[in-house]
Amino acid sequence: MPPTLRLTLTPKILLLALAGFAVTILLVALASEDTLEEAMLDQVYKQAQSYLQGIALHLESMPADAPPEQYRTVLLKSLSLEKDGVLQFSPVEIYLYASTGQVLAHSEPGIYLDKPMDGIYGKVIREGKPAASKDLSSILIHGEQSSHPTIDIIVPVRLGGDRYNAGLEAELDLEELRRIISINDNAYEKRILLLTTACGILLFLFVWWLMHRLVIRHVKTFAGAAHDFGSGDPLARIPMPLPNDEIGDLGRTFNAMADDIGKLLNAQEEAYLQTMRVLGKALSAKDAYTQSHSARVARYAVMLGRHLGLDEEKLSVLHKGALMHDLGKIGIPDAILNKPGPLTNEEYAVMRTHASLTATIMRPLHRLHDFLDIAAWHHEHWDGTGYPDGLSGESIPLLARIVSIADTWDAMTGDRVYRKGMPPEKALGILETEWNRGQWDPELVKRFTRMIRETEPPA
Repeated sequence: MPPTLRLTLTPKILLLALAGFAVTILLVALASEDTLEEAMLDQVYKQAQSYLQGIALHLESMPADAPPEQYRTVLLKSLSLEKDGVLQFSPVEIYLYASTGQVLAHSEPGIYLDKPMDGIYGKVIREGKPAASKDLSSILIHGEQSSHPTIDIIVPVRLGGDRYNAGLEAELDLEELRRIISINDNAYEKRILLLTTACGILLFLFVWWLMHRLVIRHVKTFAGAAHDFGSGDPLARIPMPLPNDEIGDLGRTFNAMADDIGKLLNAQEEAYLQTMRVLGKALSAKDAYTQSHSARVARYAVMLGRHLGLDEEKLSVLHKGALMHDLGKIGIPDAILNKPGPLTNEEYAVMRTHASLTATIMRPLHRLHDFLDIAAWHHEHWDGTGYPDGLSGESIPLLARIVSIADTWDAMTGDRVYRKGMPPEKALGILETEWNRGQWDPELVKRFTRMIRETEPPA
């Protein structure tokens, strides 16, 4: 099965923030485009009204009985005026209609139907207010291949009197406006894009910093503490002080849980240690030598551990582990365990199982794994020829290497049922001869022999 991509919390949150920011930029760009177009179109409405009102003033200054041709002349002159660069539209056609709906004059020759006065045309005259179509329409301009956007503007007119009695409508070509909008819109969008991108980058960095400070670093601390606690460190806790929020509540809950579990495990382990002490006494009744042997091994192991500079906690574990390093011998048959002579190969194979038996007995003490290390591997050799797992070198735990040397020393110098222990000087000579032969850690055995000569010099 191919490995799946794993994203941590930080990139997940940042990717979501980035996606949200991208959508925001898009919406801002679209909204800004609409806003710009609406603003410029509103400006065109105002300019167009002013343009038509100027024409209306010219028409209002004419005699009341002026013929239609004079009106048309004014319209044509207004239509042909060159733009001065200020207007953002071009008039396509202009016409004047009366309050009856009759078209009085038109910039384009022809016959035109009356305008319906019940709608916008009549309303402009009745209310005396300009009006404009809010929806753009399109027309084809002569000589052009594409249509141009247009709007219609109507203003009221007073012809020969004080009241509004006519209307002036113009259809305006907004192609120039479209060009201006396109130019300004692109520039505006670039400015908006640059501004929002700069703000987005700052926001992105701020969110990353804020998430790391308020959440991620605490989560990593929690994960590390949980891993250490689960790996057997009974003192693993989330450091204080913690923030006064949900993250802090989670940390305090973890510490309280760890305290409760620690108390429970301590009680369980103490009860199990007591059980092993009872087994030790049972083994002592079965094999008196093992009890005294284990006490001496513990003594020499602690001496070497202290000589090496181990702390008191390690020395305590070393002492207890050495005392119980042969506890598995309770499962060895008496005929083999107390045999008053050398063991056969078959018997020796059975005797060798005591290390694994001891480790099995101690396995429930999972937090005190050093006990298990001593029990399981104190018969391993530096060169890998030991048992039960054939470990070598520094893959053999330090406390097991220490107990191995102390165990050998007591086995050589201690009295057995079937033989007398050898003199310390002879035992030291053997150890010194074996410094570099592969059974023990060379540095540790050198330190041990020097320690014995300094603290218990042979007679």
